[in-house]
Amino acid sequence: MESQAQANLKGSTRLGSYLRKLRAGYGYSLRRVEERARAEGGEIDNSQLSRYEKGICYPSFDKLRVLANVFNVSIQSFSDIVDLEGLEDLKPESGDPRELIDQGIESLRAGDNGQAFALFERAIEILTEEPVDGERSGLLGFARVNQAAALCRLGKLALAEQELRNALRKPELLTLQLRVRALVTLANIHADQGDSFLGEMEADRAYQLARDEELDRLAAKAVHTLARVLADQGQFARAIQRFREAAKLYTETGESYEAIRVRIMIGSCYVNLSKTREGIRLLRESMNDARANGHRRLESYAWCNLGEAYYLQADRQRARACFRESDALAMYNNEKQTDILFLNAFYEWKMAAEEENPTREKPGTVLEGFPDDLNVATGRGTLALHEVQLESAKRLSIKDFLRGFPVSPGTRLG
Repeated sequence: MESQAQANLKGSTRLGSYLRKLRAGYGYSLRRVEERARAEGGEIDNSQLSRYEKGICYPSFDKLRVLANVFNVSIQSFSDIVDLEGLEDLKPESGDPRELIDQGIESLRAGDNGQAFALFERAIEILTEEPVDGERSGLLGFARVNQAAALCRLGKLALAEQELRNALRKPELLTLQLRVRALVTLANIHADQGDSFLGEMEADRAYQLARDEELDRLAAKAVHTLARVLADQGQFARAIQRFREAAKLYTETGESYEAIRVRIMIGSCYVNLSKTREGIRLLRESMNDARANGHRRLESYAWCNLGEAYYLQADRQRARACFRESDALAMYNNEKQTDILFLNAFYEWKMAAEEENPTREKPGTVLEGFPDDLNVATGRGTLALHEVQLESAKRLSIKDFLRGFPVSPGTRLG
């Protein structure tokens, strides 16, 4: 019993390493962090911080809040760091960094984002075992930017943003191509966070850099992001123009995967402009192309968008059929495609709520499932929420959210 209790108190090696990295980045000693913590209204003595960094014990939530203020990071980033420990077993013991990076790129394309992150991280560890110069410097920058992309796919936006900003502060490690990639990824992060102004500004900067140097593939990614921001703002006609420009550049540079993805978005824009017939035609055409090329994630994404189109037409039978097809395709490899599954579940919940389907619990009712998940009745099943983001607030894990906003089973959301 005592040994089990001690095991439960054991800290996180990854979190400890992250705290040590933050402290080193600011050039702080343990004593200096203690002083800064006191200035933030908290108490963290240097011996406590040393134990956290060694992974001997976990900081309390209050301590993490103070440390977040000291190092100017979000509390969510600490939770994300701990979550990533679950990917340790996916890391190969050794390998050639270039080959590991190539494997990571393939894993990203296949939607196996956890595996991609693990491969990029192992490549970075190998590259930093020796002094970084020449070719190794370029590989290191490439691995870091792609690792940030994997973090985005995993929903760890705060960590991804932090890694990209750190990379951009060391331009000597980044080629112009990598700078553009980093800016495009940052633009997408800020768009995901609802900061369309910053997202548009970064995407436009990346686009101008890429066009000036005739980097057509990167220009395609940048204008793709610009189009996405316009679509998020509801400017669908302008978004279609930009998406078409991106599709043309992707096709010319042999990026068939991205070209199909953009055509899916064009179809969705037409649907939102009430040009539903044309939108559905483009979505089905893109879905067939995705299937023919073996792009399972894209096929799932196309089914999801097609389901949304039928939902907007109030054709719930076809919508549900599309969401089921999307769900089946979105569950494969080492992980589920949670972003697509969430959208499918969201529309299933909306349809159930609108139809007022008789269920044991009304749609929107909080069920059991604490502390790591918040399970909500949808009318056709249960939606498990792992993270939430209140309006104009940061994204939080359910565990962190419930500390500040207690929710009891039986509560009706909305």
